[in-house]
Amino acid sequence: MKILAFFSTLLATTLAAPTTPAPNNSLTTRTLVKCPANSVQPSGKLPPNSVSPSLLLRISAKRPDKAFHSSSWAKITPNDYCTIFNLDLNPAATQGKICNLVFDFPSKLQASFPYTFHGPGHFTFTGYAIGVGAEEGVTTWNNQPAPGPSPPNPPPVMKPGHSYIVNSAPCGIPAETPGLVTVSGSLCSKDTTFEFKQCEAKCPLGFYVVLTDDPNAG
Repeated sequence: MKILAFFSTLLATTLAAPTTPAPNNSLTTRTLVKCPANSVQPSGKLPPNSVSPSLLLRISAKRPDKAFHSSSWAKITPNDYCTIFNLDLNPAATQGKICNLVFDFPSKLQASFPYTFHGPGHFTFTGYAIGVGAEEGVTTWNNQPAPGPSPPNPPPVMKPGHSYIVNSAPCGIPAETPGLVTVSGSLCSKDTTFEFKQCEAKCPLGFYVVLTDDPNAG
């Protein structure tokens, strides 16, 4: 009987005691990441109509005839490695649009993958002719795509924690153009080492084309 009375008292005490909810670790440890923004990416994220590179290909001034394999990692080193980015645009989607070439450069805490960045952040953007781009196994330093217009006013410096509009202009691709149209360019530097994985899983990192409405389109 004493044992029965003990368990009855224990059960009554347990039911009467107030319960303290367990901490919600998903809320207490969650860090809200705010991505770097620009005027065409006000939230820092990519809009649904943005275009990611279809190919990243390295070229090397010190190995001018070496044809590298494509990679999801870009490599830029002072006076040697550059990386060419191909972006394929759908002509129908570009009608009445501005093509904004952006470079999203989150901090290391904002990026999905670690990257290497050393130097003052001066870069050179070289544009190639519309409709041509780098080809794996073919393109080298000595055999780059045909030259085309380069961004007239690129950012003078690019550093982590920012998002840059490299160029903004009407797309100008005729609607009747068959298939996808490749636009491409290379990123080089004389004073900075920069290796990164093109990615948009957390905050976007790398080159993208963001389409916005052209106010002057008829």
